[in-house]
Formats: sequence, structure tokens, C-alpha cells
Amino acid sequence: MFTYHKDSYCHWFSSFKCDNYSEFRLVGILMGLAVYNSIALDIRFPRCCYKKLLSPPIVPNDQNTPVGICSVTTDDLSQIMPELAHGLSELLSYEGNVEEDFYSIFQAFQEFRIIKSYNLKPGDDKIPVTNQNKKEYVQLYTDFLLNKSIYKQFAAFYYGFHSVCASNFLMLLRPEEVEILVCGSPELDMHALQRSTQYDGYAKTDLTIQYFWDVVLGFPLDLQKKLLHFATGSDRVPVGGMADLNFKISKNETSTNWWPVAHTCFNQLCFPPYKNKKDLKQKLIIGISNSEGFGLE
Repeated sequence: MFTYHKDSYCHWFSSFKCDNYSEFRLVGILMGLAVYNSIALDIRFPRCCYKKLLSPPIVPNDQNTPVGICSVTTDDLSQIMPELAHGLSELLSYEGNVEEDFYSIFQAFQEFRIIKSYNLKPGDDKIPVTNQNKKEYVQLYTDFLLNKSIYKQFAAFYYGFHSVCASNFLMLLRPEEVEILVCGSPELDMHALQRSTQYDGYAKTDLTIQYFWDVVLGFPLDLQKKLLHFATGSDRVPVGGMADLNFKISKNETSTNWWPVAHTCFNQLCFPPYKNKKDLKQKLIIGISNSEGFGLE
């Protein structure tokens, strides 16, 4: 259903045609439910996805009305396929003879087990790209990849999402604001998390808890994100801020040789009363840095 692009660390809709697009609608419904229930998803869609979710600005009653079609540029494409976008931008800025030096025609190419070509303009598929028509070529290529080639997949996803989040207020938001609603904010405030944390078996005045916050507040940002991801399943913050995480630290009555564990469904972190700050820091870093792999990813 989705293709993962390693260069941009994001997923995009697969253009592979299928007979039933209901699963894309289901993904849209689940994403809408997460927004409705203020649950941040660890999902990597490019911002272009949220731009398309807001087009048209009013959800049509007639499902034959085109949806998810918006004006796109190489900047949008760079969020998904940065190398291809860079190549197209180089073509636009090239001052030499495009027809002789690039030898391109008005076709787009996609790979799904095999490489297939698609005409960007109806009729003759041998139209050369020249200095005069290169802007049209880049626009048609970008529009094909982000709009036309995935239209049915995205339309099903669009209607699924808006079947839960049908709101005129939502349509007033910018794409980056919709992204925050879905994925949460990337801005971390660990002091706010400290103030709102609940405890089970510990008190906030306990020495182990003081060690914990001394260590965490001294972490660089990447380790703080790993801790949040380890404990909650996402390294982002809900729209309402850290307080909305309902973060809890519980005492684990086990050996102090054990590493921390987490219950991500409850945003709960559990660890035993370690002997000292050095031991707690070592166990915590090893735990949050090695929580994926061996079938756990």
C-alpha cells in the first residue's frame, strides 16, 4: 500500500493498481480516529499528504468530485524523492541545450518489480524535452507522481479520514498544523514532562527519581526523543503539550541489574531503584537505544 523512501524517511502511496481500495479508506479512518481521540501517531507522511487532505477545502457530497488534487512543485516532491526533485530542478536551471544533453522525452518512469513508463501528454510518447518546454515537463512529471498516479488510493484515504474528521474548522488549518494534529509536535519540553509526571511506587522526592530527572534533563535532544519513543511509542508531543501524555513512572520490584521496561499503551516507564545515578544513566541509555531489532522493530 505504501512505499518507504529511505532518503526522506517517509512513506508515500504506492501507485500499484489494485481492485479494492477499501484498505486505504481504512487507514484514513484510523488516522481520523487518532486525531479525534488526541492520539499522536508515529507515522511518516510528507507534508504534501496533509496539503492534499485539505483539497478541496470543503468535503464534497458527490464522491465523483475530484479530491486530493492540489498544485504541486519540486519542493513538494523533494519531501518524498529528494534526488529526483534535485534532478528536475537541475534540468530547470540548465542553460545548455536540454534536448541534446539530456535526451529526455515526455514520459514518467516508475518501478514496481518492473520499470514502467507513462506518457505525460496524450498522443505521441516521443515528444522531446527542450529548453522551451522543460517547465511544462517538470510540472507534468511532478503532478503525475503526486496526484494522478495515486489518485484512487489517495481519494479512498481522503474520504476515510474526513468521514471521521468532517469539520469546517479542520479545513481552515494549514498543512503543517494538520500534521501536528496527526503526529504531534516535534518540540520537546522535558521540564513540562517532569512537572506533569505521575508516580506509582515512587514519590517525586525519592533519590532514584531525582537521579532520573538529572540524567534526562542533561540528555541531548536525540536521547530525549529516544526516551519518549521508548516510553510512549512516539517521539512527538500531543497538541495539548506534555501534560496530555499522562506520563507515569512506576517502581519495578526486580533486581537492580534489570534494564528499564515500558508499557507504551499507558505511557508508562518502569525501572527498579538503581544504586546510583551512574548506574541509572547507563541502564537507561542502553535500554532506550536498543529497543528495536530482533523482531521488536
